[in-house]
Amino acid sequence: MKLFSERYNYVKINDVIIREKITPEIQNAICSCYDKLQGFFIDSGIYYGDPYIDMEKYLWTYFLNQREGNFNVGSRYHIVATQFIEDVKNPWYKKLDLIEFTIKYLYTIDAKYDRRMFVFHSFVNQLNYEFKRLNFAYRVVNTEIVEITSEEELDAVESSIHDSPSNIKMHLNKALELYAQRPVGDYRNSIKESISAIEAYCREITGEKTLGEALNKINNKGLVIPQILKVAFEKLYAYTNQPDTGIRHALMDESGTYTPAAEEALFMLVSCSSFINYLNKKLK
Repeated sequence: MKLFSERYNYVKINDVIIREKITPEIQNAICSCYDKLQGFFIDSGIYYGDPYIDMEKYLWTYFLNQREGNFNVGSRYHIVATQFIEDVKNPWYKKLDLIEFTIKYLYTIDAKYDRRMFVFHSFVNQLNYEFKRLNFAYRVVNTEIVEITSEEELDAVESSIHDSPSNIKMHLNKALELYAQRPVGDYRNSIKESISAIEAYCREITGEKTLGEALNKINNKGLVIPQILKVAFEKLYAYTNQPDTGIRHALMDESGTYTPAAEEALFMLVSCSSFINYLNKKLK
C-alpha cells in the first residue's frame, strides 16, 4: 500500500530502500518477530517444555560462544536474541548473522520433529513480511539472508532449490551461501557454484560432460530449446571460463584482472536458477 508521499512522488520507493544498516523501525520489527516466535512454538502443538528458552540457550552457547552453565542466573536466564539485536555496539551484519543462525536452528529442529516445518516457515514468513513492508533490501531464501532487487528473482531461486535433485540443490545452496556471506560475499565462487548447478543438471539428464554437448543432446531428444536462448547460455558458460574473471581459473594478478561483484553473482544465481526452472518444465 502506497502512502500519500509515495503516490505523489514526494518520496520514491527507490530512494528509501534500506541496505547495509538496520533502522530503529526494522530493529523493532525484528524483535517483534522474535516475540511472535514464542507463539509459533505454542501454535505448532509439537513442542513441550519451553522451546523458546531452549533456542535462547543454543544462541548463548553456539552463537555468542558463552559457557552453557552460565546461561541460567538463579531462576532466571539470559535474554539473547532481542538484546543482541537492540545492542548498538553490534554491527548490522552481525545482527543478520544472529537471525540466520536462528533460522538454521529452527530448520534443524522442525525437520526433526515436525514435517510441516510450521515454526520455521512461520518465522521466515514473518521476517520476510516485515522486511518487505519496511523496504529492507534483504529477504530470507531457504535458510540464508540475501540482498534482493525484486520478488521475481527471489521466487526463481526458491523454486529451483525446492524442485531440483539433491546434487543440484547442493550447488545452488552453496552459491546462495557464498553470495550472502557477510560482510563481503565470495562472488567469484558463488558464480562458480551457480554454473556448476547447470552443469550438474545437464549431466544428469544427458550424461554429457560439457554444457554445449548437453544442450545439443536435449535438442536431439525433441525438447527444443530456442537457438538464441541456447547461444545465450553458452556465452554465459564461456564467461565463467574466461581467465581474466578468475571464476574457473586462478586470478593472474590483482591489477590486470576484473573481480566479479555482487551484481554479477546475483545475475548468475538468478539466471542459472531460472534456466533450471525452465528445463524442469520442459522435461515434465
